[in-house]
Amino acid sequence: MIIVKKTLLKNLNIINPCNEPAFIENAFVAIGGESIESVGKDKPSGSFDVVHDLHDKIALPGMINAHHHLYSALAVGMPLPKGNPTNFTEILQEVWWKMDLALDRDSTQACFESGLLDSLKAGTTTVIDHHCSPSFIEGSLTLLAESAEKFGMNSSVAFEITDRNGPEKFEASLQENIAAVQKYGDNPYVHPLIGLHASFTLSDDSLHKIRQSVEPLKSWGIHIHVSEDKADEEDAIKKGYASVLKRLEKFDLLNENAMIIHGLHISEADLSLLKKYKLQFVHNPSSNANNRVGMAPNINLDQLRSGLGTDGMQGNMLREGKEGMLIRSSHLSGGAESANYLQLLFENNPAIASKLFNKKLGKILPEYQADLAIFDYHPRTPITESTIFGHIFFGLSSLPSEVMTRGVFSIRDYQLQNISEKEIKANAALQAARLWSHLS
Repeated sequence: MIIVKKTLLKNLNIINPCNEPAFIENAFVAIGGESIESVGKDKPSGSFDVVHDLHDKIALPGMINAHHHLYSALAVGMPLPKGNPTNFTEILQEVWWKMDLALDRDSTQACFESGLLDSLKAGTTTVIDHHCSPSFIEGSLTLLAESAEKFGMNSSVAFEITDRNGPEKFEASLQENIAAVQKYGDNPYVHPLIGLHASFTLSDDSLHKIRQSVEPLKSWGIHIHVSEDKADEEDAIKKGYASVLKRLEKFDLLNENAMIIHGLHISEADLSLLKKYKLQFVHNPSSNANNRVGMAPNINLDQLRSGLGTDGMQGNMLREGKEGMLIRSSHLSGGAESANYLQLLFENNPAIASKLFNKKLGKILPEYQADLAIFDYHPRTPITESTIFGHIFFGLSSLPSEVMTRGVFSIRDYQLQNISEKEIKANAALQAARLWSHLS
C-alpha cells in the first residue's frame, strides 16, 4: 500500500495570477503527496503529517521557463570574441558555436547544475531546455534529466540537430534525441523533444532524414528556433520555400507537440499555419534585445498565446517578464498597447507545460503539482487583485525564501536542501576557467 504524505501550508498570502480569485489572504494549501488537494481560507479537516507556518509570506506558483539554454550557464563573464560581430549570424559563429563546441562532459554537467540552481533559486521549477554540446553528445540528455531530478524539477530535454559540425555529429545528435524519446516518453518529470537548431543550419536531406527517423516513435515533437533573425527566412526563400515554417510543413515536421521559438519575422500566413497545427510558440525578449534581432510583434504573442522563455539569458522568470515589458515599452508611443507579460508567464506557460508533461503545472489550484515559490515580502502598499501586477514585476525583487517542488521544500530559508550550493558553484568556477581557456 502506498502511503501519501499529507502536508499543510498555513498563514500564506497566495497570488494566483490569471485565476479567480487572483489573491487570497491568510490562506492554506493542503497537499497530498506531490499534488495540491485544496486551497482556501478555512483550515481543511483531517490530520496532516507535517504543518508549515509560513508567517504571512507571499506564495506564487512555481514558474516555468518555456525555452532555456542551460549550456550557456558558464558564459557569464567569458572572454569577448576577438572580432566584432556585426550581425546575428556572426554572433553565432564567433560566440555561441565556439562555446558549445568547447563543452565536454564535465563542463556540461557544471552548466546543467549551476543553471538549474540559478533557476530554482529564482522560483522556476520547470525548465524546457534546448541543449547543444557537439563534443559531448551521447548521454548528454540523460545527464540533463538526472541533474534536474536531483533538484526535484521538471525538465524537457532536446539536443540541437544541425549540419554545421558535419555528418557524424548530425547523426549522433539525431540518435541522442531519439534515445531520449524512447527512454523518457512515459516519465512524468521529463518530456523529451526532437531538438533542431534552426532551418538555416539544416539541408533538405537532413530534414528528410529527421522526419524518417521519428516516424516509428509513439509520440514526438520538434523544438526549433524559427525566424529569430531575417537571415533564417532569407535562407528558406533561397532554398525555394515561402518561409521557414512552410519548409518545415513540407517535410511534415509540424504537429501539436512542436515548440516554435522566437518567430520575430514570421508572416501573417505563418500565423495561420501555427494556429492550424496548434503549435507552442515562445517569446524570448531579453535575448532578442541582446542580439539586436528585433522584437516579436504584439499580434504574434496575442494570437498564438505565446509562452515566455529566456533563451539562456537568465533563470529568473519574474525578471524576464519585467525586462520584456520594459523593452517593449521603450518602442511604444504613449497610449499604445503592449503585451500582457503576466498572461505569458502565469497563464500561457502553465498551459504549454501542462500539455507537454500531461499533468497540471504552474498554478496554485487543486490537482496541480505542488510547486510553489514563497517570498518573504512585506509590501509598502496594499496587495489586492487589482494591484498584483505591480507587486509581481516591481515589488518581488528579491529571491524567494522557500521553493517547493512536488510537495517538498527544495529551498528552505534561502538554503538549498540536500545539495551543496557551495560545491556546485565552486565546480562551475573551475569548469568555466577550463572552458574559457579553449576559447582564446
